[in-house]
Amino acid sequence: SFHIEENRINMTESSSAAKPKSKPINTKQLIWRGLSIVVTIVLLAYLISNIDTSEFSILLEKVTGISLIGAFASYLSLNIFRAIRFRVLLDKSETPLRVLIPITLYHNFLVRLLPFKLGELSYIVLLRNRLNYSMESGVSSLFGARILELLIIVVVFAFGIVLSGEQFASQRDSLLILVAVIFVGSVVGLYFAGTIIRVMLQVMNNLVNKITSNPIAFVETVNHKLQEMAIEFDRIRNPQLFISALLISCLTYTTSFMTNYILLTAVGLNESFPIVITIISIGMFTSAFPFSVSGFGIVELGWFFGLTTFASFSESLA
Repeated sequence: SFHIEENRINMTESSSAAKPKSKPINTKQLIWRGLSIVVTIVLLAYLISNIDTSEFSILLEKVTGISLIGAFASYLSLNIFRAIRFRVLLDKSETPLRVLIPITLYHNFLVRLLPFKLGELSYIVLLRNRLNYSMESGVSSLFGARILELLIIVVVFAFGIVLSGEQFASQRDSLLILVAVIFVGSVVGLYFAGTIIRVMLQVMNNLVNKITSNPIAFVETVNHKLQEMAIEFDRIRNPQLFISALLISCLTYTTSFMTNYILLTAVGLNESFPIVITIISIGMFTSAFPFSVSGFGIVELGWFFGLTTFASFSESLA
Protein backbone atom coordinates (compact mmCIF):
# COMPACT_ATOMS: atom_id res chain seq x y z
CA SER A 1 0.00 0.00 0.00
CA PHE A 2 2.95 2.27 0.78
CA HIS A 3 4.31 1.77 -2.75
CA ILE A 4 0.88 2.43 -4.29
CA GLU A 5 0.52 5.68 -2.34
CA GLU A 6 4.05 6.72 -3.31
CA ASN A 7 3.26 6.07 -6.98
CA ARG A 8 0.13 8.19 -6.70
CA ILE A 9 2.13 11.07 -5.22
CA ASN A 10 4.74 10.80 -7.99
CA MET A 11 2.05 10.74 -10.67
CA THR A 12 0.36 13.78 -9.15
CA GLU A 13 3.64 15.68 -9.03
CA SER A 14 4.54 14.77 -12.61
CA SER A 15 1.10 15.73 -13.92
CA SER A 16 1.20 19.06 -12.11
CA ALA A 17 4.67 19.71 -13.48
CA ALA A 18 3.49 18.86 -16.99
CA LYS A 19 0.79 21.51 -16.90
CA PRO A 20 1.84 24.43 -19.09
CA LYS A 21 2.39 27.69 -17.35
CA SER A 22 0.09 30.48 -18.37
CA LYS A 23 1.79 32.95 -20.66
CA PRO A 24 2.26 36.46 -19.29
CA ILE A 25 0.02 39.09 -20.82
CA ASN A 26 1.82 41.00 -23.54
CA THR A 27 1.25 44.72 -22.88
CA LYS A 28 2.07 45.73 -26.45
CA GLN A 29 -0.47 43.26 -27.84
CA LEU A 30 -3.13 44.58 -25.46
CA ILE A 31 -2.40 48.18 -26.47
CA TRP A 32 -2.44 47.28 -30.17
CA ARG A 33 -5.72 45.38 -29.89
CA GLY A 34 -7.23 48.18 -27.82
CA LEU A 35 -6.28 50.71 -30.49
CA SER A 36 -7.67 48.38 -33.17
CA ILE A 37 -10.98 48.16 -31.36
CA VAL A 38 -11.12 51.96 -31.02
CA VAL A 39 -10.35 52.41 -34.73
CA THR A 40 -13.02 49.84 -35.61
CA ILE A 41 -15.67 51.54 -33.47
CA VAL A 42 -14.83 54.99 -34.91
CA LEU A 43 -14.92 53.74 -38.52
CA LEU A 44 -18.18 51.83 -38.07
CA ALA A 45 -19.78 54.75 -36.22
CA TYR A 46 -18.81 57.05 -39.11
CA LEU A 47 -20.17 54.64 -41.74
CA ILE A 48 -23.40 53.92 -39.85
CA SER A 49 -24.01 57.64 -39.27
CA ASN A 50 -24.05 58.12 -43.07
CA ILE A 51 -26.67 55.43 -43.70
CA ASP A 52 -30.04 56.71 -44.90
CA THR A 53 -32.57 54.02 -43.97
CA SER A 54 -34.98 54.98 -46.77
CA GLU A 55 -32.22 54.77 -49.42
CA PHE A 56 -31.01 51.51 -47.87
CA SER A 57 -34.50 50.00 -48.20
CA ILE A 58 -34.69 51.10 -51.84
CA LEU A 59 -31.30 49.50 -52.55
CA LEU A 60 -32.40 46.20 -51.01
CA GLU A 61 -35.56 46.18 -53.12
CA LYS A 62 -33.42 46.46 -56.27
CA VAL A 63 -31.60 43.20 -55.52
CA THR A 64 -33.42 40.42 -57.35
CA GLY A 65 -33.40 36.70 -56.62
CA ILE A 66 -31.49 36.04 -59.84
CA SER A 67 -28.75 38.46 -58.73
CA LEU A 68 -28.43 36.69 -55.38
CA ILE A 69 -28.29 33.26 -57.04
CA GLY A 70 -25.65 34.50 -59.51
CA ALA A 71 -23.56 36.07 -56.74
CA PHE A 72 -23.82 32.92 -54.61
CA ALA A 73 -22.76 30.68 -57.52
CA SER A 74 -19.83 32.97 -58.26
CA TYR A 75 -18.80 33.07 -54.59
CA LEU A 76 -18.96 29.28 -54.34
CA SER A 77 -16.80 29.01 -57.47
CA LEU A 78 -14.35 31.47 -55.89
CA ASN A 79 -13.87 29.24 -52.85
CA ILE A 80 -13.51 26.10 -54.98
CA PHE A 81 -10.74 27.80 -56.98
CA ARG A 82 -9.09 28.94 -53.74
CA ALA A 83 -9.13 25.37 -52.43
CA ILE A 84 -7.57 24.13 -55.69
CA ARG A 85 -4.89 26.84 -55.41
CA PHE A 86 -4.13 25.77 -51.84
CA ARG A 87 -3.68 22.20 -53.04
CA VAL A 88 -1.33 23.37 -55.81
CA LEU A 89 0.74 25.50 -53.40
CA LEU A 90 0.88 22.66 -50.88
CA ASP A 91 2.25 20.52 -53.73
CA LYS A 92 0.24 17.57 -52.49
CA SER A 93 -1.97 16.26 -55.29
CA GLU A 94 -3.35 13.60 -52.95
CA THR A 95 -4.98 16.26 -50.75
CA PRO A 96 -8.74 15.55 -50.97
CA LEU A 97 -10.77 18.54 -52.16
CA ARG A 98 -13.76 17.20 -50.19
CA VAL A 99 -11.76 18.14 -47.07
CA LEU A 100 -9.95 21.21 -48.43
CA ILE A 101 -13.08 22.98 -49.76
CA PRO A 102 -14.86 23.00 -46.33
CA ILE A 103 -11.58 24.19 -44.75
CA THR A 104 -11.42 27.04 -47.29
CA LEU A 105 -15.07 28.00 -46.73
CA TYR A 106 -14.66 27.99 -42.95
CA HIS A 107 -11.38 29.92 -43.22
CA ASN A 108 -12.97 32.66 -45.37
CA PHE A 109 -15.92 32.85 -42.98
CA LEU A 110 -13.67 33.32 -39.94
CA VAL A 111 -11.44 35.86 -41.75
CA ARG A 112 -14.50 38.08 -42.13
CA LEU A 113 -15.93 37.32 -38.70
CA LEU A 114 -12.93 37.59 -36.35
CA PRO A 115 -11.01 40.82 -35.70
CA PHE A 116 -7.22 41.28 -35.86
CA LYS A 117 -7.00 38.86 -38.81
CA LEU A 118 -7.24 35.95 -36.37
CA GLY A 119 -9.34 34.09 -38.94
CA GLU A 120 -6.19 33.57 -41.04
CA LEU A 121 -4.87 31.21 -38.37
CA SER A 122 -7.90 28.93 -38.81
CA TYR A 123 -6.54 27.66 -42.15
CA ILE A 124 -3.22 26.66 -40.58
CA VAL A 125 -4.93 25.02 -37.58
CA LEU A 126 -7.52 23.15 -39.68
CA LEU A 127 -4.85 22.00 -42.11
CA ARG A 128 -2.88 20.56 -39.21
CA ASN A 129 -5.87 18.99 -37.45
CA ARG A 130 -7.72 17.58 -40.46
CA LEU A 131 -4.85 16.70 -42.81
CA ASN A 132 -1.85 16.51 -40.43
CA TYR A 133 0.19 19.05 -42.44
CA SER A 134 2.96 21.02 -40.78
CA MET A 135 2.56 24.62 -39.66
CA GLU A 136 5.26 25.69 -42.14
CA SER A 137 3.29 24.12 -45.03
CA GLY A 138 0.16 25.98 -43.95
CA VAL A 139 1.96 29.32 -43.54
CA SER A 140 3.80 29.11 -46.87
CA SER A 141 0.70 28.07 -48.87
CA LEU A 142 -1.43 30.75 -47.19
CA PHE A 143 1.23 33.43 -47.68
CA GLY A 144 1.77 32.41 -51.31
CA ALA A 145 -1.97 32.50 -52.00
CA ARG A 146 -2.35 35.93 -50.38
CA ILE A 147 0.62 37.41 -52.25
CA LEU A 148 -0.57 36.05 -55.61
CA GLU A 149 -4.06 37.40 -54.91
CA LEU A 150 -2.77 40.82 -53.90
CA LEU A 151 -0.42 40.91 -56.87
CA ILE A 152 -3.25 40.41 -59.36
CA ILE A 153 -5.55 42.86 -57.52
CA VAL A 154 -2.91 45.60 -57.52
CA VAL A 155 -2.03 45.07 -61.19
CA VAL A 156 -5.69 45.06 -62.31
CA PHE A 157 -6.36 48.11 -60.10
CA ALA A 158 -3.44 49.95 -61.70
CA PHE A 159 -4.74 49.11 -65.17
CA GLY A 160 -8.19 50.34 -64.15
CA ILE A 161 -6.80 53.63 -62.83
CA VAL A 162 -4.66 54.22 -65.93
CA LEU A 163 -7.51 53.42 -68.34
CA SER A 164 -10.19 55.40 -66.48
CA GLY A 165 -8.24 58.52 -65.47
CA GLU A 166 -8.22 61.33 -68.06
CA GLN A 167 -5.23 62.93 -66.32
CA PHE A 168 -3.17 59.84 -67.24
CA ALA A 169 -4.06 59.97 -70.95
CA SER A 170 -0.76 61.51 -72.06
CA GLN A 171 1.30 59.10 -69.94
CA ARG A 172 -0.85 56.00 -70.41
CA ASP A 173 1.68 53.94 -72.40
CA SER A 174 4.51 54.66 -69.93
CA LEU A 175 2.33 53.82 -66.93
CA LEU A 176 1.15 50.55 -68.49
CA ILE A 177 4.77 49.56 -69.08
CA LEU A 178 5.57 50.46 -65.45
CA VAL A 179 2.69 48.31 -64.19
CA ALA A 180 3.88 45.40 -66.35
CA VAL A 181 7.45 45.75 -65.02
CA ILE A 182 6.21 45.82 -61.39
CA PHE A 183 4.09 42.73 -62.06
CA VAL A 184 7.01 40.80 -63.56
CA GLY A 185 9.32 41.90 -60.73
CA SER A 186 6.81 40.79 -58.08
CA VAL A 187 6.31 37.42 -59.77
CA VAL A 188 10.08 36.86 -59.91
CA GLY A 189 10.38 37.90 -56.25
CA LEU A 190 7.75 35.39 -55.18
CA TYR A 191 9.28 32.67 -57.36
CA PHE A 192 12.64 33.10 -55.63
CA ALA A 193 11.15 33.81 -52.17
CA GLY A 194 13.10 30.96 -50.55
CA THR A 195 16.43 32.32 -51.79
CA ILE A 196 15.48 35.88 -50.76
CA ILE A 197 14.65 34.69 -47.23
CA ARG A 198 18.03 32.95 -46.95
CA VAL A 199 19.89 36.09 -48.11
CA MET A 200 17.97 38.18 -45.55
CA LEU A 201 18.80 35.63 -42.84
CA GLN A 202 22.47 35.76 -43.77
CA VAL A 203 22.46 39.56 -43.49
CA MET A 204 20.61 39.37 -40.15
CA ASN A 205 23.02 36.78 -38.76
CA ASN A 206 26.04 38.86 -39.83
CA LEU A 207 24.63 41.91 -38.04
CA VAL A 208 23.88 39.89 -34.89
CA ASN A 209 27.38 38.38 -34.91
CA LYS A 210 28.90 41.87 -35.10
CA ILE A 211 26.85 42.96 -32.08
CA THR A 212 27.45 39.92 -29.90
CA SER A 213 29.23 36.60 -30.14
CA ASN A 214 26.85 34.92 -27.68
CA PRO A 215 23.89 33.05 -29.17
CA ILE A 216 20.51 34.74 -28.64
CA ALA A 217 17.66 32.29 -28.12
CA PHE A 218 15.04 34.47 -29.84
CA VAL A 219 17.22 35.06 -32.90
CA GLU A 220 18.00 31.35 -33.17
CA THR A 221 14.29 30.50 -32.98
CA VAL A 222 13.43 33.04 -35.69
CA ASN A 223 16.34 31.78 -37.79
CA HIS A 224 15.15 28.18 -37.51
CA LYS A 225 11.53 29.04 -38.38
CA LEU A 226 12.51 31.19 -41.36
CA GLN A 227 14.85 28.46 -42.62
CA GLU A 228 11.93 26.01 -42.54
CA MET A 229 9.73 28.55 -44.31
CA ALA A 230 12.40 29.08 -46.97
CA ILE A 231 12.39 25.32 -47.60
CA GLU A 232 8.61 25.43 -48.02
CA PHE A 233 8.88 28.37 -50.44
CA ASP A 234 11.44 26.40 -52.45
CA ARG A 235 8.56 24.17 -53.54
CA ILE A 236 7.06 27.15 -55.35
CA ARG A 237 10.23 27.35 -57.47
CA ASN A 238 8.73 24.81 -59.78
CA PRO A 239 7.62 26.30 -63.13
CA GLN A 240 4.60 24.04 -63.53
CA LEU A 241 3.44 24.55 -59.93
CA PHE A 242 4.01 28.31 -59.99
CA ILE A 243 2.27 28.90 -63.34
CA SER A 244 -0.66 26.74 -62.19
CA ALA A 245 -1.02 28.76 -58.97
CA LEU A 246 -0.79 32.03 -60.91
CA LEU A 247 -3.44 30.97 -63.45
CA ILE A 248 -5.76 29.74 -60.69
CA SER A 249 -5.26 33.10 -58.92
CA CYS A 250 -6.51 34.78 -62.10
CA LEU A 251 -9.64 32.62 -61.82
CA THR A 252 -10.08 33.51 -58.13
CA TYR A 253 -9.85 37.20 -59.04
CA THR A 254 -12.36 36.75 -61.87
CA THR A 255 -14.93 34.95 -59.70
CA SER A 256 -14.43 37.40 -56.82
CA PHE A 257 -14.84 40.29 -59.27
CA MET A 258 -18.01 38.73 -60.68
CA THR A 259 -19.51 38.28 -57.21
CA ASN A 260 -19.03 41.96 -56.41
CA TYR A 261 -19.97 43.10 -59.92
CA ILE A 262 -23.30 41.27 -59.84
CA LEU A 263 -24.22 42.75 -56.45
CA LEU A 264 -23.06 46.29 -57.31
CA THR A 265 -24.94 46.39 -60.61
CA ALA A 266 -27.98 45.00 -58.79
CA VAL A 267 -28.00 47.99 -56.40
CA GLY A 268 -27.61 50.50 -59.23
CA LEU A 269 -23.91 50.94 -60.07
CA ASN A 270 -23.74 52.16 -63.67
CA GLU A 271 -20.22 53.25 -64.54
CA SER A 272 -17.70 52.50 -67.28
CA PHE A 273 -15.94 49.16 -66.99
CA PRO A 274 -12.48 50.59 -66.07
CA ILE A 275 -14.09 52.56 -63.21
CA VAL A 276 -15.94 49.44 -62.02
CA ILE A 277 -12.62 47.56 -62.06
CA THR A 278 -11.04 50.31 -59.94
CA ILE A 279 -13.87 50.34 -57.36
CA ILE A 280 -14.01 46.56 -56.98
CA SER A 281 -10.21 46.26 -56.82
CA ILE A 282 -10.12 48.74 -53.91
CA GLY A 283 -12.73 46.70 -52.04
CA MET A 284 -10.96 43.44 -52.81
CA PHE A 285 -7.60 44.88 -51.74
CA THR A 286 -8.89 45.89 -48.29
CA SER A 287 -10.48 42.43 -47.94
CA ALA A 288 -7.42 40.47 -49.05
CA PHE A 289 -4.67 42.51 -47.42
CA PRO A 290 -3.23 40.21 -44.72
CA PHE A 291 -2.22 42.95 -42.27
CA SER A 292 -5.02 45.37 -41.48
CA VAL A 293 -5.61 47.58 -38.46
CA SER A 294 -8.72 45.71 -37.45
CA GLY A 295 -11.20 43.13 -38.67
CA PHE A 296 -14.12 45.48 -39.19
CA GLY A 297 -14.44 48.95 -40.64
CA ILE A 298 -11.40 48.92 -42.93
CA VAL A 299 -13.09 46.82 -45.63
CA GLU A 300 -16.30 48.84 -45.44
CA LEU A 301 -14.31 52.08 -45.60
CA GLY A 302 -12.52 50.80 -48.71
CA TRP A 303 -15.82 50.21 -50.51
CA PHE A 304 -17.12 53.56 -49.24
CA PHE A 305 -14.05 55.36 -50.59
CA GLY A 306 -14.24 53.64 -53.98
CA LEU A 307 -17.96 54.30 -54.50
CA THR A 308 -17.83 57.96 -53.44
CA THR A 309 -14.57 58.78 -55.23
CA PHE A 310 -14.93 56.97 -58.55
CA ALA A 311 -18.71 56.51 -58.88
CA SER A 312 -21.66 58.86 -58.63
CA PHE A 313 -22.69 57.53 -55.22
CA SER A 314 -23.50 59.93 -52.41
CA GLU A 315 -22.06 59.23 -48.94
CA SER A 316 -25.38 57.89 -47.64
CA LEU A 317 -25.93 55.78 -50.79
CA ALA A 318 -22.41 54.33 -50.60
